[in-house]
Amino acid sequence: MRTISRVRWTTGWSPVVMGLVFLSLLISPTLGAQSTGSGMGRTLAAIASTPLGALTPVGPVMATSRDDTLLFGFRLLYGTRALAERRSLTSYGFTTNLQIQGGALFSGTIGYQRGDAAICVDPSSCDARRLMAGIRYSGNLVTTRPFLRVPFFTDNDASGTAALEFGAGWANKGFGEKQHWTGDVTVPLSLAVGQRVRIVTFAAPTVVMAWGTTDRRWSRGQRVLLGGGITGQEIGQLLGVTGLDLTIALQRAFSPFGTTLGATVSWTLAP
Repeated sequence: MRTISRVRWTTGWSPVVMGLVFLSLLISPTLGAQSTGSGMGRTLAAIASTPLGALTPVGPVMATSRDDTLLFGFRLLYGTRALAERRSLTSYGFTTNLQIQGGALFSGTIGYQRGDAAICVDPSSCDARRLMAGIRYSGNLVTTRPFLRVPFFTDNDASGTAALEFGAGWANKGFGEKQHWTGDVTVPLSLAVGQRVRIVTFAAPTVVMAWGTTDRRWSRGQRVLLGGGITGQEIGQLLGVTGLDLTIALQRAFSPFGTTLGATVSWTLAP
């Protein structure tokens, strides 16, 4: 693994191009602040309908080693969001991941979301479920050498990772709402420690733009999200399964009903 001092940097033109594309989309009128049938504002409702807001983040894949020839894996994701009057949204997702030669990680997600029928303003003509999909690009920015002593982990010190992610999401009509789209920039930060089973704590600050359709035109809105959690990398070794990780996480948008709680089971193959 190539290093510069105590860290390794990875750069390229792809994040710059994707960032310019993301910024070029900020041209439509803003989404209104009126609440939807779920009780959320329109911008938050749009975010909560796509994988970014309906599910929770995970820490970087193999945070301390990015030199494998091929990483290929799957994730099963679960997320839940509490709403007013004991209502809730529940979401399920399936993600595939691919990384070649320690480069960028590409992910694709398909998902399903359901909620209480009472969320609909007019239940007789409203579907209380929807499909969603998303894609993500994740490039590693820096991976440190072990540098931090952590209590109870005497075999090695903790190492850190920072990444840069670009994502896009979509949700079809549901809950009396029209289609929604999101685009986001995320900077996942993680700290990993352990030998056989690695414990990874991570944070995932995100800036997201959401688009939706009113009866007459496209509109947009924006939010800052803060996600984080803890991952047990290679926790499957306790059961004799290699490459199995478990993540418990949350994500918060600082608005009413803005918290998503979730869990992810990941399986990664590094031939």
